[in-house]
Amino acid sequence: MLKDEIRAGISAFLKNAAERTFEFDTSCPLEERVPFIHSVLFPGAALALFYFRFAFGRLAGWIDYSPLKVFIYRLMGFKIGEGVFISPGVFLDPHFPGLIELQSHCIIGQEAIVSCHEYSGYHYRLGRVTVGRGAVVGHGAVIMPGTALPPMTCLPMRTVVGKNTPLVGFYDFSEKYR
Repeated sequence: MLKDEIRAGISAFLKNAAERTFEFDTSCPLEERVPFIHSVLFPGAALALFYFRFAFGRLAGWIDYSPLKVFIYRLMGFKIGEGVFISPGVFLDPHFPGLIELQSHCIIGQEAIVSCHEYSGYHYRLGRVTVGRGAVVGHGAVIMPGTALPPMTCLPMRTVVGKNTPLVGFYDFSEKYR
């Protein structure tokens, strides 16, 4: 795919909330991969905005006081519901903040990672991430692009979950709190 085709695909993906992921290959020499990705995802001044969001996200991650952290993340464009608690050291991916939704009363454990992008060799994937209402993300857990964690479930500590991961063995406490 050419850069313009990839940009058009990303734009269509961002406008269509029904699509969970958008993927493309970077068929360019090794030395040109990072500049290619930056030029596709963040053309022109958009790269400066990305670095600004990245810096703010890192600062927010160091804040212990969750309401202040949530306020900063909302300013950055993350979709965060009421009563969400975000522990210290959490990393919310600043690439496309609007792709990450933390629904009301969920808890994100310390050092957890919520990512809306991944890059493996020559393949790049963007994806929406939803952490359902009342869900708990354990300490150090990793949520990959395209994942929808159901409401009232617990993602155990140090678990990695992707868009096609079966949610077997996850604790569903929805009945306990109804």
